[in-house]
Amino acid sequence: MQKFKLLFIFSFYKAARHLPFWAAQCLVIRATLEYTDIYSAHNLVSARSLIMLCCMKPFTHRYKTVGLAIALALLALPKVTCAGEVSKATEQLHLRYEAYWGGIHIADFTLSMRNGGDTYENRFHLETRGLTRYFTNMGVKAISTGRIIQPPESNGVPMAQRYVATHYRTEYTNTKHHRWVDITFNQPPKPAKAVTGTSPVTGREKNWNPKDKGPEILNRVEPQHRIGVNDPISLIPQIMAVVRTHLAGGAKTGVAKGFDGRRRFDMHITYLGKATRTIAKTKHETYRVRIDPQPVAGFKKRHKILWNGAAYDFYISRDGNFLPLQIVPVKHGPVLTMIEKCPSECELKAGED
Repeated sequence: MQKFKLLFIFSFYKAARHLPFWAAQCLVIRATLEYTDIYSAHNLVSARSLIMLCCMKPFTHRYKTVGLAIALALLALPKVTCAGEVSKATEQLHLRYEAYWGGIHIADFTLSMRNGGDTYENRFHLETRGLTRYFTNMGVKAISTGRIIQPPESNGVPMAQRYVATHYRTEYTNTKHHRWVDITFNQPPKPAKAVTGTSPVTGREKNWNPKDKGPEILNRVEPQHRIGVNDPISLIPQIMAVVRTHLAGGAKTGVAKGFDGRRRFDMHITYLGKATRTIAKTKHETYRVRIDPQPVAGFKKRHKILWNGAAYDFYISRDGNFLPLQIVPVKHGPVLTMIEKCPSECELKAGED
């Protein structure tokens, strides 16, 4: 009987995925779980996982595009020597994070950043976990490179460093195929150029559509919106430069312009002040920073709804290391917690649970 109940729920889940509004899917599955009386201690985790998977549609969409930079990529920070100043020596930072949504472990990801004083290189690697991995089999890798520019003071007020992207490449692997997006960031007034393509994955060749092979130029975002923009990962140090500059006497707000190949968005940055944050029963003294994404171009109507109001609060350590200890949604979304600072690039295996 219990197997029949689980099969019934799963079939209901598949049907609910085609509903036009993702919140309705959650309600349908919730009602199904209550009807089948599955809330036993043995099956509670499975039930919660199914509910979470229904609500995951907007989240997994952002995974695939790395569009939710504020949630899954805005984590790389250079070591700070003093307020408003970054060491000119080459420095590296390697971090590992866990992502939970509603108490369910949905993903692990790592981030590495190399700061050479006037150049940078950031690397990002994500792997889904648990049932999220079972249904999506998704992994994401990305690398970005660029230059660091320090503008002079304006009327005695310090100006934030500028992180200028030169190249970005992200690669996705899911149940269907391997997809890549490659972006070249030209010097203004030339716009950035994005190209995409796919290839089959070993063991999943039947899922691949040769018509999607590429390369295909991505031009949904108008050229004027692709000038002077940065990739999602390069937005991280740009955002933190605004915070460091404020601590040195500069403005406490700023806007970072992002482009992921398909969408153009702004990240509105606001420094909210000092805060005490309890993480895993340990109190931390932090700086609190709010990141509010705003769609600009290339978004479908339903995706604009998902992005609007998707603000996150960053809790940055005040111990001198300036590390992002936790990232928390203002309304709903995954909670991201730093679990390890590695001596070299953190290892992340696709098969881990």
